[in-house]
Amino acid sequence: MDNRNLYALEMYRAVNENDTRTSLIHFELITEALFQLTQSLFDKKVSMKYHQRELEGKFFRFGLANHSLINLIKGNRFNLINQEVSITDVFSINSITRMQIESFLIMFYLFFDKVSDSEKDFRYNIYKLHGLQKQASFKTSSTFPEKHVHLSKINSEIDESITNIKKSDLYRNASEKQRQAYLKPKSARLLSTKDLLATSGIEASRIDEMWQIYSNYAHSEHISDRQYNTIYSVEKNTLKPCSLIITINSILTSKLIIYLSELFKSIEDDYLKLNSKVKYHIDALSSIEISKNRQL
Repeated sequence: MDNRNLYALEMYRAVNENDTRTSLIHFELITEALFQLTQSLFDKKVSMKYHQRELEGKFFRFGLANHSLINLIKGNRFNLINQEVSITDVFSINSITRMQIESFLIMFYLFFDKVSDSEKDFRYNIYKLHGLQKQASFKTSSTFPEKHVHLSKINSEIDESITNIKKSDLYRNASEKQRQAYLKPKSARLLSTKDLLATSGIEASRIDEMWQIYSNYAHSEHISDRQYNTIYSVEKNTLKPCSLIITINSILTSKLIIYLSELFKSIEDDYLKLNSKVKYHIDALSSIEISKNRQL
C-alpha cells in the first residue's frame, strides 16, 4: 500500500469513526500550512493588487480563529462545585464556525471569485466604504485628544472610496437609484450569502446547511437550547458535533490554501514542497462533499 492510500485510509477512519483526536491533528497540520503559506507572502514580498490589500490580514485572522477552535475542542478545564472538570464548549465552537464560514465567503468574494480585477476593485471599494461609513456613524462621548484626527482620517478614506467607486464602469453604467445604493451600501457585499455559498462551491459540501444551523447558536435561539439538552443531558457526548466541526473547518481551510496557491506562482511552489501527508489532506479535503445522509 503506497503512502497516498495510507493517508486516505487514516482520514476515512478518523471521519467515519468520529475520531476527533486524529482529525484534530490533521486540522492542526492544515492550519500550520495556512500560516506557513501566508507568511511566504510577506517573506517573498509578493506584490498585491489593489483589491488584495486585506488578504494577508484576513488569512492570519482565519488561522488564528482555527487555533481558537482547536483549543476549545480540546476542552475547557475549570472547577465546578469543588471538582475539576473538562468540558468541550460546543456552542462557542459552533458560533466560531459560523464566523469562519462568513470569513471564507468574504475572502472568496474579494479575492478568488472568477470576475475581472476591475470588478474586484469595485467590490473592495464598496466593502471598504460600508465599513468606514458604519464606523463614522458610531456615537461616542469620548474626548480623547486624537478624536478629531481619527474622525478626519475616516472621512478622508470615505471620500477616497467614493471617488474610486465613481470612476468604475459598474457605477457609470448603473441607474441613478443603483448609484445612490453604491454610495450608501447597506451591506459589505453586493452578493447575498446564498449566492456566495453556491458560487464558491461550498454549497456542495453541505456547508450552506451548517451555516443556517449555526446561526441559531450565534443568536442563542431555542434550537440551541434543545441541542444543549441532547448533547449534554441525553447523549452526554460531544464526539459527533466536534467531528463534523473539524471536517467543515478543514474543508474551508484547505480550499483557501488551494485558492492562494492558484493565485500566486511563488505560493504554488511552496505548496508543492509541503509534507506529502499534509498536501494529500489539503487536496482531498478541498474537493470533498459531505453526504446528504450524514446526520447534522
